[in-house]
Amino acid sequence: MRISKTRSGSLAIVILLSGCGALEHSPRPFPPAPFAYLSLTACRAYAGNIVECQMEYGTKFGRQQLGPVQQDRLEISRDDSRYQVSSCHPVARVQRELPNFVCRIYSSQSGVHAGSVLIKGGTAVRLARILGDREQIEYRWTPDKWSRLRS
Repeated sequence: MRISKTRSGSLAIVILLSGCGALEHSPRPFPPAPFAYLSLTACRAYAGNIVECQMEYGTKFGRQQLGPVQQDRLEISRDDSRYQVSSCHPVARVQRELPNFVCRIYSSQSGVHAGSVLIKGGTAVRLARILGDREQIEYRWTPDKWSRLRS
């Protein structure tokens, strides 16, 4: 009788402890394409809470850099310099031909939401082409006919 009580007691403890393992966070699923291939790498923090990262597109077999992204008050950790882009949304444009995006990012290792970044300039133009922005795909630079600078 005594042996069965200790076995059932230890069995109950094993069952309880095995349930704790299920409480661990499973890895965050990858976002849909093309966001699954967009990431921020080589993040560095500067004085004044400014963070600069390189936006990249591609897989581990081949990546292309889209350009730098600067953001203030971005929550970066010291041990993780790679962030996954989960979504991007267009923002109102000051100049019609130059796109702007706000992209939500999370830590690639922990899956924790790290904030949002504003993508602008040449990085945003290259991102717009990847996202299929017809205006950016068809845009061709032409010199301003009223410009006094002639090259």
